[in-house]
Amino acid sequence: MDEENIYEAIAKLETIESNQEYAYEQAILAFLSIKKLPILLYEIPAETIVFKTRTHESDDFFTQMSDVSFPPNENVKKFARCNRPFQSKFYCSENRPTSYMELAEYWADTNNIGEKVFATIGRWKIKKAIWVLIVTTPDKQDRISDFDKYHGNAMDTFIFNCKQEERNATIIFYRYLFEKFRKPAKNDLKTYIITTAYCNLSLTHSKGKADGIYYPSVQFGGQGVNFAINSSFIKKEKIELTHVLRNEFVISENENGKHNFSETNLIEATNIDFENNRIEWKK
Repeated sequence: MDEENIYEAIAKLETIESNQEYAYEQAILAFLSIKKLPILLYEIPAETIVFKTRTHESDDFFTQMSDVSFPPNENVKKFARCNRPFQSKFYCSENRPTSYMELAEYWADTNNIGEKVFATIGRWKIKKAIWVLIVTTPDKQDRISDFDKYHGNAMDTFIFNCKQEERNATIIFYRYLFEKFRKPAKNDLKTYIITTAYCNLSLTHSKGKADGIYYPSVQFGGQGVNFAINSSFIKKEKIELTHVLRNEFVISENENGKHNFSETNLIEATNIDFENNRIEWKK
């Protein structure tokens, strides 16, 4: 891997037309053209708590644990930051505010002022340490979020341990990836194709070791952190649902004319029945 190799791969990625039939495959081929694909991993320790939120279509209650887990592959119709169509990921966040922020834009787009939004959030405990893929910047002056400041040290070490002739190429590569992962990608299919292609190829190379992606929330200005965990990791011996809450929000208009979400009701599940995959509520 050298600078020319990286620039050629980036050029291939940038010439992809997202509406073409084989756009995703072209992105995979572009990354495969890199002679030594850089992959930086980080271990998330056991006992880490994560949160997953799901929006309701109506004023009802989710009664199965699977309702607040990952969706079936056949229900995944679009690209997202870390998945292609018909590929399910367990998307979750480090805390409740970040989890809600990931959906706030969708809520604003699909609901009007004065309406109510219902959402259920699950609190999950990771029981077995999990290795995840991370992308951060090689440039210290661009490390603004806590995530990038913390993981920047690992990036510096990673680059230092590269062969001398590969260091500049690695810096150029991660500089490019950092821009893609921190870029708002609403209505930007090409960005999602590129980030997903890198994630899937890296996880394939790391099969048996890495089980997810760890990345800052674009919607939360990089101040919250998200996970996209392989659905194969979501097993009772590896991760456990500990609490479930159902929220009711009323939408108002703030001083900037934007949607504001005020919590007006909060109900906690009375029991989680693991044997029967049930969530029980006192209604």
